[in-house]
Amino acid sequence: KPLTPQEHVDFNPSQDELFSESAVKRGVKASEAECRKVEGAVWAAVGSDAECIRYWHAGFTDGKAPKALFYFDADLLTGNPANFEVPTHYLRASPKSRQAATSAVAARLGVPYVFVGRPGVFGSSGDHRQRRRPLEAKLMSAAIDAIKERHGIRKISVASFSGGGHVVASLLTMRSDVECAVPASANSAPKMRWTMRGLTQDLTGYSDSFEPGEHLSAALAATGVRVFVLGDPGDMNVPWSTQLVLAKRLKQLGVAVEELEGEGTGPARHDLAGSSTLIGSMCMKGATTQEILERVKQGLKG
Repeated sequence: KPLTPQEHVDFNPSQDELFSESAVKRGVKASEAECRKVEGAVWAAVGSDAECIRYWHAGFTDGKAPKALFYFDADLLTGNPANFEVPTHYLRASPKSRQAATSAVAARLGVPYVFVGRPGVFGSSGDHRQRRRPLEAKLMSAAIDAIKERHGIRKISVASFSGGGHVVASLLTMRSDVECAVPASANSAPKMRWTMRGLTQDLTGYSDSFEPGEHLSAALAATGVRVFVLGDPGDMNVPWSTQLVLAKRLKQLGVAVEELEGEGTGPARHDLAGSSTLIGSMCMKGATTQEILERVKQGLKG
């Protein structure tokens, strides 16, 4: 069950302190007043729900960019809901180191780049245990709107893998300004994934996950978006067959979509974070789909 506000961790605006394990496990509460004091944060409101969403950006000119590549990291709670664990690499990071990493990615890709903290992680308020439920993607979309307005961004591209890939897929159901989308190793059909595992609910403990394929509209094709569903057929975390559900539905709607195969890293052959942003940046810079397919033939890893 969702924690009560009294059980949540207080919002921490520090740029130097390491990210908190208890914040990921218990959620974070923040007020709009607290949020507005943080330079790299926006107040994202969806009806009566609102969260303070932290973000980092690089590759902009005087804080502005006509286009930007948005990235949302993977899930940071692993294991069983009764005994969730937080990866050690996250606990060694801070807002300051997150900015350094964001700057490095922007320089490597050669595009304006925005790293957005999902609710409850990377300093954002909210409850990460509620991921993949309908509200998460809506909050991310509201955050994108606020970031766009602040930095003069008109068009966006979106990329990520795993749970972040679910956000990417979900955004396709609610936005018309996406030029390129790369859901990689994406948990874009959560119910199919947990059913294949013999479960009756998501690993989050909830059974009301947002299913992007059920909410896509035929109007998406008219936006001109290009979607690249990227995965490793040997992925032992999110089966390739569950990722292809999204591609199949997009094809039915006439959306320009390609199925790309890469080599996921890690013991589960799951991590394709770097490849997702590479393909996203190529698309954003105007590479043709054929040029992207030729790059894939050279091999994608991690």
